[in-house]
Formats: sequence, C-alpha cells, structure tokens
Amino acid sequence: MRQLVTILMMLVSLAVFAQEHVHVGDIYCTDNTTVSPEDFAASGKTALGVVFFVDNSQQHGWALALNDAGLGTMTWGDGGSLCYLNSYNNNPQLVNTDTIGSVRCDSIVRTAQGLSWDLADYATAVNASMQCGTGWYLPAMGQLAVLYGNMTEVNAALDVIDNSSKMNGRQYWSCTEENYGVESAWVLNYDGAAIATPKGTSANVRAIRNF
Repeated sequence: MRQLVTILMMLVSLAVFAQEHVHVGDIYCTDNTTVSPEDFAASGKTALGVVFFVDNSQQHGWALALNDAGLGTMTWGDGGSLCYLNSYNNNPQLVNTDTIGSVRCDSIVRTAQGLSWDLADYATAVNASMQCGTGWYLPAMGQLAVLYGNMTEVNAALDVIDNSSKMNGRQYWSCTEENYGVESAWVLNYDGAAIATPKGTSANVRAIRNF
C-alpha cells in the first residue's frame, strides 16, 4: 500500500512538472489554455487575447485584448470626477510601478454606483474596457509599461490572429489617475512614455485581463 501511494505521488509530481510554462507572446484562448503563435493555426482553438506578462508561477499573468475597445478614440471620462484610488503626481517613473488595474477599476465601479453616476460618462474608458466581457478591465499605467516592453512579441502574435489589430503608433489610456485636482489620467504615449493627460482628451483603449 505504501508503495502504491509513493507511486501515485510521483505520478502527480511528474504531471505538475510536465505542465508547459506560459510565455510572453503566447495566445490565450477561449478554453483558458495558451498556445504558441507557431502552433495556433493547427490547434483549432479560438483566440481571446495575447499574453504580455507571466508571473513567477509561469502559469498565470495578464493577457491583452485582440482589438481596441469601442469604435475609435475616446475620452477617459469626466474631468471633474473624484480620485477613485490613490492617484499619482506628475512622476512618470513612479507611476510605472502601478500594476493594480483590476483593483482600481473595481474601485471606480463601486464609487460610481455609490454616487449614482453613469459609469459610461464619468469613467468612459473604464466602462469601454469592461464592455469587452467578464474579466476585462482598463490596465493601470505600470501594466501598460510592461506591455510596451513586450510589444514586439505581442504584435507578432496578433499578426497570426485573424481580425485582430496590432498596437502601433497610438496613445492608450490607463486607469491610473493624476492627482493635481484629479482632472488628468495617465496615457501610454507612442514612444512608451507615461504622460499625464486631461481626461477630456481622446486616446485609444485596449482592455486586459488576468488569467
């Protein structure tokens, strides 16, 4: 009996060890699995996003939506709205450490509900990201910084997915607010710079999700 238990434990350990690691640039699919761009066409799977960050488990991270949210550029929202959760002053280096996009977006939704605000008006970019489906949200500025650093691998994966669009030459909203009156939020610029931008300015929105 003890020998049988030992064998079973070894088999379980081997199965866990044999799990393939997820890599930046892998395609995240609707069945919650990932596949490399090279193997995607033959896999028969349906793409949901592209992996742009993998945590220390090598199994989980963040995935980028296949296309921008909405029909084009949009404002962040109402420039007179409150700071929803710990804003950042005009410090591009510090703001690139902010990676709690899902927490920020949850806070924004709760605040809007508590004050009976129309989320589509007061936080237009957040609302557009969430309209992509369950689990999708507007990334924090630090998450966009990680994405920019892995843009080559991400765009290469998007290239092999039908009806997807690469992230080239556009500015993208984050959910991270800038704290001088909270009239601005942070944008990822074309060159990778973080720029505090008035919320009434138009920029693109690309949702992300945890997996």
